[in-house]
Formats: sequence, structure tokens, C-alpha cells
Amino acid sequence: MTKTSACFIEECHKLNMTVPCVAVKSTETCNNNTVHLSKDRAATIIQSFKSASRSTFMKIWGDLADEIKQIDEYRKLTFYLHVYYTILECKKRVNKSENCNEDKCDENDESSMGAFRNFLLHRGAEFSTENEFLPYFALPYVFEPMQHPSFKNLFKENRWCDSLKKRLEDFILDIAISTSVTLVPSKEAGKRKLTKKKFKTLYKEYKPLNALAAELLNALENSIRGQSINLEIILKNCNAVVEKNDDNKKNLEMVDDQLDLSIFKIKLELRDGNSTKNKLLILQALRWRLTKSENKTNTVVMIKKYDLLDLCKSKADQGLMKWLMMTNGPHPLQQMISRLLNALASFNRGRRYLAGSPFLLRLIITQLISSQHFWDTITSNMLLGTLQKLSMGSRARKRMIGNGLTTWLADQLVRKSEFTGDRNKYEMYDLEYSLGLFMNLCQCQTAVQACGSRSRNLFKSLGVFMTTLDVDIMPCISGILYNMFKNPEMMVVAKEEGMTSVIEKTIESNINAYPSAVERLVDVRNMLLQNDDVDNLEAELDEDDPLKIQPNGEDFLANYKTCNNAKHTTSDRYNNNNNNNNNNI
Repeated sequence: MTKTSACFIEECHKLNMTVPCVAVKSTETCNNNTVHLSKDRAATIIQSFKSASRSTFMKIWGDLADEIKQIDEYRKLTFYLHVYYTILECKKRVNKSENCNEDKCDENDESSMGAFRNFLLHRGAEFSTENEFLPYFALPYVFEPMQHPSFKNLFKENRWCDSLKKRLEDFILDIAISTSVTLVPSKEAGKRKLTKKKFKTLYKEYKPLNALAAELLNALENSIRGQSINLEIILKNCNAVVEKNDDNKKNLEMVDDQLDLSIFKIKLELRDGNSTKNKLLILQALRWRLTKSENKTNTVVMIKKYDLLDLCKSKADQGLMKWLMMTNGPHPLQQMISRLLNALASFNRGRRYLAGSPFLLRLIITQLISSQHFWDTITSNMLLGTLQKLSMGSRARKRMIGNGLTTWLADQLVRKSEFTGDRNKYEMYDLEYSLGLFMNLCQCQTAVQACGSRSRNLFKSLGVFMTTLDVDIMPCISGILYNMFKNPEMMVVAKEEGMTSVIEKTIESNINAYPSAVERLVDVRNMLLQNDDVDNLEAELDEDDPLKIQPNGEDFLANYKTCNNAKHTTSDRYNNNNNNNNNNI
């Protein structure tokens, strides 16, 4: 009923008809927690942000419904919008000839810098307890923020501003009644929804820790000022957070009653059962509990606690994993096992369970590298995805590198770059997870060094991927290059292969599509362009110099320049002076 009412209201707006009060009330009554914004209104807000002045847009922003203002993202964006307009004002002040459409300010309007000061004056206390906002508090009080080491990155190639623009558009479109194909492609909308869900979970988990960190920081500041602090209250709050986490762990251990499964019968069927059909159905049902049910975490705990996959026993090769070692052709059990392993690796506890079995890592890597393995495409892709997720752990990475996965993967990437046809979804999955796995492995310099003999072909392949494929792989490629360029020999080869121009073209073509990846690529380009190890020098090194004697600088050093008719070196003069002194004595 809520969806129908929302569609009815939207159609009324399109046809310029009055919306019946009953429809509005029913929508608000049925779903008080859902905040909606019409599609046309969302487009108007986004367009106003791009073209209107600061005062005009901030008025539109402030006129949004109270339900929207209660959203935490709205509160954060309000803070960052003041930072955004302050940045634009500083840029316009430095280059008055630049036509800055985003900041068409009237002379009677309050300056962005002044508006930010007033905002901090009235609402600064609200944001002072959150660490992410603290670095910006000094921005409206710095004389030349574009030169200040703490803020100059904000003005660097518009990266921060572009990122905020995308964040604002995502927020507006997320709360719209429905999304338009032209405004939000379905693929991007799905990714944004998944990312938003992950960040929401992270925020929920770390919110108590952030509050505790703020309290500890406040206590430290009071201690430095000589004020007394109450350690008992601080320790009490610390214990409360720890006890809460312990309670969550205890609740997770209570999965037997919730799931109500006979673990013994399941393990017996998977290990020794005669029915392949039953094995397939059990593995599928377990995977669905990880992907479709509400008991995802409990299912992971159950599988780990009872070692349903027989990974922890001494003879793991004789358990369920023996099906992965078959050499008489692809088998449906291989695919079902690989799908379940990949699903398990998507969870932190699942990764700990899988990575705790050296046998499993060795088995997958050996079978991948061996030319004699008989897996179908999906099985290979699922196990490659499993390795990529496990490679987030440092121990697992070292084992993979030790088993020769790095060089094999580098050769595979070179081979994949030579493919000239259209890639289907399985080939793209293979490529994306291969690049992600290789990026994680390259965090260890031993992996980078192992690819030394392949570096030239590898850089050519990465250049092909950057110039011909979808932008989704750009974060992985930028990460690979960033890690490889820490090796000076790799950097020399990259310059010889013309990677600098390839990276610059990629940055130019994707500047608005993937800000975070482009930001890393800019760092990679700077690593290639730098000719020495001199870092940026702060302006404060020469500011407020107390020594005002004239002449100074190079004019004064001219008194010490070497004369062309000098017959003695400095050491000779020093020796002669010593001899004269001795004679006088």
C-alpha cells in the first residue's frame, strides 16, 4: 500500500493535480521511518548545487523536510558543504579571472568563510566529538589555507570537491521516491545500496568505540591542562564497551537452539553419504543460509564451530575436499563446494575458519597452477574469488606467495590482456578477482620482487586494461601500481614502457567516474614524475623571520664567492694562517 500511495502521489505531481490528504496521511502513517523525495525535486536540488550560488543552495538545503534533516548523512553533508564553499571562495580569491559557476556570490551575501565561522560558533560543539570533522575546524581561521600543509590537499586538483559532489548526489537520489535510468544506472544503484549497508554496519559497530575515544581524548586534554580526571568513570565506560562485545560473542555461540540442525547427520552425509544429490542439496542449503537468510552470522559460527567442511582434522584430504582433487573431469560437487567456500570467505569469521587450514590454501593454489586440473569455469572463478577474499589476511598472503601464486597470477594477467573479444560476465569476474588478488599480494615486496622478470609484460597488460576496460577495475590497478612503484627497479621499467602517459590519460578520462581510484592514480603518477626525494617544503620555514639585516640571502653570499685569481685553496690558507701564528709565538 505504501508503494502504491507513493506512485500515486508522484503521478499527481506530474499531472499538476492536487494530492488528496488521505494519500499523504496513509503514506506517512504506514511508514514513518521512510523518507521520500520526488524525482523532480531531487533533480532540481542537484541542478541547484551545480549552478546556483552558495546562499541560494543553502536556503534550498535548509528547506528540506524535517524527516530528512534527522538523517545522519544530512547532518554530515551540512558540515562538509560549508567546507566546500569555503574552498571555492579561496580559489576564487586567488584567481579572480576564473569563472566559478558554483559560487556566484552577490556582494551583499555573507562570505563562505564567515558563514563557516558562524556555523562552527553555533553548532561546532555538535561535531567536536567526532574525529572526522576535527581537522576542518581551523580552516576558516587560517590566513592562506591553500598554502597551509594541513589544508593544501583539499585544493589539489578538485579531488575533494568532486568527491563531495558525488556524495551529495548519492544522498539526494537515495531518498528520492524512485530513481530514473538517466540519473542513476541500476548497476551503480545496486553498488551504492550495498556499500551503504556495509558502512551502516561498520558505523553501528564502531560508534561506541568512537564515543569512548572522544572521552579518552577529553580526559587527556584535561590532564595536560592540570585538571583532575575521574579514572573510575573512564574505566567503567571502557568495561561497558568490552562487556557489550563479550555479550555479542556469547549470543553468537548460542546458535544450536536457533538453527535446530543435526550436525552429526549433516557431517555424516557430506563425508560418507552415497547420494550425490543429497550432498548437493545440503551444500546449496548451507550457502543459501549465508546469502538469503537472516541467520547469516549464526550459520558461519555453526560451520566454524563444528567444522562442517572437515578442514581442521588431520586427514582433511579424505573429507569433503577430496572432490576438489578429482582428475576425471568436472563434477557438480566441485562447483557447489567452491560456491560455499566463496560465500564463507565473504565473512570475517568465515575467512578465519578457511585461512586456518593450510591444507585448503595449498590445495586450491596447487590445483589452479597445475595444468592438469579439471574444473569448470564457475568452479575456478569461485575459488579464485575465495583466494582474493582470504588474501586480505597477512598470514594467508604469505602462504600464497610461498606457494608460487604471485608469478602464476602475473602470467595469467598477461594472457588475459591479449584477449581481443567481448568478455562475458564470467571472464570479467575472473579478471576483476585476479586483479584484486594480485593487488593484495603486491602489498608484500617479496611478491613484487618475484615478478621482476615479468614486469615489462605486466606493465603492458595493465596499460591495456586501463585503456580498454570498464572503470570498475580501476581501484585494483591503481593499488597494484602504487605497491609496485615502491620498488625503484619497477619504476624504471614503467617509465620505459610509457606508463606515465597511460596513467595521465586514464586520470583525465575517469576524473568524475571513480574519485577514490583516480586519487590513488594521481599519487602513482607523482611517484613516476618525481626526480628526487625532496618533500614539499612548508611555507612556515621562511615566515616571520626575525633576521632583517641587509644585504641578505644571495646578495650576502656574494661576499664569499671564489675569486678567479685565487692561488690557494681553503686548506692552504688555513695552513698558512697556522704557520704565521706559530712564528709570532
